Amino acid sequence: MRPDRSGISRFRIAGLVTLLLTLSTSTASAASLTLGQRGSGLLGVLLMLGLVGFGVVTFAHSSLTIVSDTVSHSLGRSFAVGLLAEIMVLPTFAVIIAGMALTVVGILLIPFVVAVGLLLVLAALGLGLVAVAHAMGETWSRRRMALGILISPNSYRYLGLGLLGPGIAWVLWALFGGIPVAGMLVLAGATVVTWLLVTLGLGATILSRAGIRGEFAGHLIPPEALTDEYLWATPQLGVPAVKRPTKK
Repeated sequence: MRPDRSGISRFRIAGLVTLLLTLSTSTASAASLTLGQRGSGLLGVLLMLGLVGFGVVTFAHSSLTIVSDTVSHSLGRSFAVGLLAEIMVLPTFAVIIAGMALTVVGILLIPFVVAVGLLLVLAALGLGLVAVAHAMGETWSRRRMALGILISPNSYRYLGLGLLGPGIAWVLWALFGGIPVAGMLVLAGATVVTWLLVTLGLGATILSRAGIRGEFAGHLIPPEALTDEYLWATPQLGVPAVKRPTKK
């Protein structure tokens, strides 16, 4: 008897369909798992930045304002200093560790120096990124207020608005990172944007000495000198006294 070729063909087609369904299901589950991992990691990073920014605004608002104003008024200089600092940080650490390794006491202190150096670098990067986000949010808010839109000037609002820019870039990566070409392009764009912001913030932190000095923040005139309240008073807070004009 001849075999039923139609039955064999139907069996092969059914097996092929089952295999395709299995592959598509496994691919979809893997893609959803990868998307969930990227999303959870991104959410954790954003929450950490939000908590750090909240703490900086609450406990170091004056320093944050100076670093943020340094970003706004000395943008190019901040980027140049930040780029130079990124280039020099590793050679500087290497020279310090090599010099300490020449003595017994220095060898014992190397782990402590490395830990302190890493903490200082991370603190400078964190403060700089928060300051850049604050500057971006403040600039956008003041431009909207100049158009007559009522927005309450608040540092917490500035910080949240500023974090939306890089946050949106990384959200796009979390959504489309699984696509071969588009995912790589989105990842490259988000990485470049984040690097630019971090470099600006690092340079502004170094220029302002972490918010201690305001020479590059545009604070050349005391706020009291911008009003008429202290023009005729005793010299106060750096504002010179001026003689009252005589009436004619």
